[in-house]
Amino acid sequence: MKPDPALLLAAASLGWLAAPAMTAEPAPRTLAEVVADAAGRLPAGGIVAAEIDHGAVHYTSAGDFAPRPGIPPEKVIFEIGSMTKVFTGLLLADTVNEGKARLDDPIGKFLPASLKLAPEVAAITLEQLATHTSGLPRLPDNFAPADRLDPYADYGVPAMYAFLQSYHPAKPVPQPADYSNFGMGLLGHILALIHGQSYAALVAERITGPLGMKDTAIDLSLEQQTRFAVPHAGAKAVKPWRLTALAGAGALRSTAADLVRFAQALMSPGDTPLQQAWTLARQPRTDMDGEKIGLAIMIGKRNGAVNYWHNGGTGGFRSALDFSPEAGHAVVVLINSDAREAETISAALTLPPADKTALAERAVVPLAPEKAGDYPGVYELGPRARFTVLPGGANQLLIRLTGQPFGPVFHAGNDRFFARFVQAEFQFNRGADGRVASVTLLQNGKELNAKRTDEPLPTVLPTTDAELQAYVGTYDPPPLAALGGAQFVFTVRRSTLFGKLDGQPALPVFADRADHFVYDVVDAQLTFERDADGKVTAVVLHQNGDDLRFTRAGP
Repeated sequence: MKPDPALLLAAASLGWLAAPAMTAEPAPRTLAEVVADAAGRLPAGGIVAAEIDHGAVHYTSAGDFAPRPGIPPEKVIFEIGSMTKVFTGLLLADTVNEGKARLDDPIGKFLPASLKLAPEVAAITLEQLATHTSGLPRLPDNFAPADRLDPYADYGVPAMYAFLQSYHPAKPVPQPADYSNFGMGLLGHILALIHGQSYAALVAERITGPLGMKDTAIDLSLEQQTRFAVPHAGAKAVKPWRLTALAGAGALRSTAADLVRFAQALMSPGDTPLQQAWTLARQPRTDMDGEKIGLAIMIGKRNGAVNYWHNGGTGGFRSALDFSPEAGHAVVVLINSDAREAETISAALTLPPADKTALAERAVVPLAPEKAGDYPGVYELGPRARFTVLPGGANQLLIRLTGQPFGPVFHAGNDRFFARFVQAEFQFNRGADGRVASVTLLQNGKELNAKRTDEPLPTVLPTTDAELQAYVGTYDPPPLAALGGAQFVFTVRRSTLFGKLDGQPALPVFADRADHFVYDVVDAQLTFERDADGKVTAVVLHQNGDDLRFTRAGP
């Protein structure tokens, strides 16, 4: 059975158009200012955040995050989603240090002998699972949830094993790092098999128990349930998510107070039982989306200092952990809404807000017409993250990152371009032959490098807000149980059409011909239908060989 197409519409959250960056004035905002501003823009829910600055801990919060009055914000419990993967990576490192496994051990060594695995599948290593280089898909092709609002709840071990027995990698392993929830969930399951304990018990025994993280767990006590935030998708309250077989990919719940303890332990591991495990886990192992990855932990640089991070997202929660032992700084962000990516909070905190006047007045350097064609192309950060660069008129280009709208950037000279709506710059880099071979994004104190590919430029028609208003509205789903009543809602921002399915983030779509739009995050298209009077009446989602028709319900 094919997976529910709605569940495949998920974007990578790299966010160059979302967060402010580089300038010397004015001074950086405080955590409270950033959180208050972000929470004020949420349609529902709120934010709890914490900052560690050279040992001092500061909490702040705003919005509607508490399930009842009187709960200290740092004690409110949130789903942390894929931040769970950091715990899974630490468990793997601890298991290796204990001598119970090696990073290069094949998964076939630990899975039941009764499974009939293809040799190339059985040979996938534990390290490849932890670094997303196994070639396993983000989700398996037998992922068909009975309840799309709690999609992982009924995906059990039998389904996991059935997929593994049917799977054949399209390319030799290891492959370039490509995010896989299934692979990380499989790693958590294998670690449980190695130790003869459940994943939850392993986390409690080896990480949360020793660190005193009493509110970090998969299953909550009755008392903890009274402190569990209500998740929101847009303005709607939605269900929490339950992960069973794939628990290692995203099942944990936690608080800001507990995650501060966790960050402190990783910043100063010598005082904790995690020292040896963290030493192994934090070693850079391969490239991923313009940065490095260790054992399930992302590794980059911010303002010249090494920083470690991971974010998370479930149906109605977003989370982020970002810390730099070298800089003595860490940020924890928890949000009970899908309307704001948590990592944009930490990015906005660490650098000053944009000076819009200065950006608007920055001088543009004339670009010779014969050089204007040097830059357009598709530049790869990773298998699912690309910069697409199109011609944009005199002295400018149009650039989008996967899952975001196009934005104009202006020539600053010497193969560098700058944005005006956020503080970000793009440095195009030439090879020995003089041709542009890569591009570097400079933003938020970070540098992300993307290599030019041979992919052809997509067809993208220019659109205006006025033209796109014809599609704005709510569309009811076809009468299929698998969709669970999910509506499609279309809005317009920055001359771009955004489509949002219930329980999903709003994602941009791009016109390639009249009434036809394409996603850039997945292989999916939309065809809008009109009546005899030219009014848009329906939209058809084309994905996985299916054509699902949503009928317009209203503006």
